[in-house]
Amino acid sequence: MIQTGIFTGYFPYGLEESAQRIRRLGFNSVQLDVEFKDMDLEQLDDQKCKTIRDTFRAHNLPICCISAYTNIVHPDLETRKQRLDRLKHIIEYAHRLGSPYVVTETGTFNPDSDWVHHPKNKTEEGYQECLSVIKELVDYAAQLQVVFCVETYVNNVIGSVDETLRLFKDVNHPSLKLLMDPTNYFEEHNI
Repeated sequence: MIQTGIFTGYFPYGLEESAQRIRRLGFNSVQLDVEFKDMDLEQLDDQKCKTIRDTFRAHNLPICCISAYTNIVHPDLETRKQRLDRLKHIIEYAHRLGSPYVVTETGTFNPDSDWVHHPKNKTEEGYQECLSVIKELVDYAAQLQVVFCVETYVNNVIGSVDETLRLFKDVNHPSLKLLMDPTNYFEEHNI
């Protein structure tokens, strides 16, 4: 049987209602967004993780991966640090949430949007800065036996098949994986 999952972020409800709606729609796994209307999840703890994990398990919805989407190369260094600290916090609790896989984007140097291109994204300097951040995150994840997954996107630093291949060659670590969304590579010239 093919597993068909959905991102829980599409369900802006409380935890139980989200799980019920996802199951009723016939999905059989979820990509967990750690955000529900009825829970304060700014700081995770063991009990919150158990509640989330057990709720989805009770609805026969295994958590295939945990979303921690954030701009890991935000040009404002204080904002970047806050985002990386939150990402590391989610990595720390990944197993207790129910999955060893944590996913984020590769980011953009655009100061106004996490989804808009910036010229620095396609420079060697930009690549090296992004590479340094990803290596740090992969090392952190590996220490906790978590797999750090990147989802690449055309407007991010890593946004093409060639850039993705380069990243994996340069990091070369079993704790780095790719969450593949082929539509993230589409631009006018290749659609």
